[in-house]
Amino acid sequence: MVSTRSKAAPPSSPQTGDKRSPTTAKEEGGSSAKKAKKQQDLTEKKEYEIAVQGEPTTETKKEENEQGEKGVKDNIKAETEAEAETDEAKTEKDDVKEAEARGDGDEDKVEDREDEVKREEKQESNVDADDEEPRHGTLESGHIYFLYRPKIEKDDAQSIDDISKFHVLLIPKSGPRGQSHYHRIIEVGKKKLPDPGAKHQVIWGLVGGIGSETSALKESFGAYTYETKTRGTRHQGAARPAARGHYILHSPRDELADSPDHNRQRDYKCILAYEITTPSHEDFGKVQEELGIEEKGALVIQVKDPDVQSNNNPRAAGIPRDKRAQYSKKLMDMFRGRRFIPANPPAFLDYQGAEILIITSPHELHDSLGKNGEDVEADMDKDAKSEKVDVDGALKELGLNKKDFDEEAMEGHWA
Repeated sequence: MVSTRSKAAPPSSPQTGDKRSPTTAKEEGGSSAKKAKKQQDLTEKKEYEIAVQGEPTTETKKEENEQGEKGVKDNIKAETEAEAETDEAKTEKDDVKEAEARGDGDEDKVEDREDEVKREEKQESNVDADDEEPRHGTLESGHIYFLYRPKIEKDDAQSIDDISKFHVLLIPKSGPRGQSHYHRIIEVGKKKLPDPGAKHQVIWGLVGGIGSETSALKESFGAYTYETKTRGTRHQGAARPAARGHYILHSPRDELADSPDHNRQRDYKCILAYEITTPSHEDFGKVQEELGIEEKGALVIQVKDPDVQSNNNPRAAGIPRDKRAQYSKKLMDMFRGRRFIPANPPAFLDYQGAEILIITSPHELHDSLGKNGEDVEADMDKDAKSEKVDVDGALKELGLNKKDFDEEAMEGHWA
């Protein structure tokens, strides 16, 4: 069994008056940090395995009894290191800081607390109590889009290295949110999905926006310009839709979990399964391959306790607590001291600032969907076929058009 990891907190600084030499203090601090990191890694590994399969593996149990054993790896830390900021990303961050200092906004500017509270109050008033109950089976279905945005001042992208952000857009068509034009925009770390076929890979994500108006999508993904003191006018190109399809959020049924004596939140796994309808099989190309998009795919989705500091999520690092997800008490109570739990119910994804883990599901699609998985997949095939549209139809569904949004990516070509 594989595990998730997170970077351990740095050891506290020596107290004033400490007589140790700088070298000795540094060595002891480093030793303490390594020890704390191993303990944290093992704790999260065990937590993840319990969340996924109900109990830790024999290997994890052995590690728990041998805390000093070497060889524990930090997967999430590796993901973070792989996302080390490029010069372009740093430039973009500087630009955003300048814009925020003047009161300007950009797509990453966190809304004012007053507006956030109003949004949450409105959202809470529309949420039925049953919407916050975890359950098994298909929780939600709808349309899914994958979009990327080129780096600042780039007219187009020639590879994944030329993109600044990658988004997953969910538009529910069933369930409590299957009304109007409700949508969730998920920002994906590493600018791609986990590698298809990987035994275990974890990538961070963040619910960057929610809304119920089609016009909000054009605002979120459209081109814009802004002014900076040092670089003058800066231009950010519009996002490019790379694929569109049908999705479900599904919780595989577990007879053990259905028992009154075993009704725990971690038994309600959440699988995001999708089937691409645009582009067609013939038009799948380099764009979809580099972004990790499969014609049929499944990903495990977990959410993070917002009270726990974010040290490893590049999309959430530095966001203060009051700007993270403000879950209802009922949802918060489901964490029960755990850092990560399944995103079940989907209401966890209805809060801006929600941090998520996107994890590979290294199985055939029907196996990922659990008992009766073949029937669930057959239903997906049927729905995807009935919802299939061409490129023009996909753009129209988003309230976009070819004039503003390049459709070449939908045909497998970088744009």
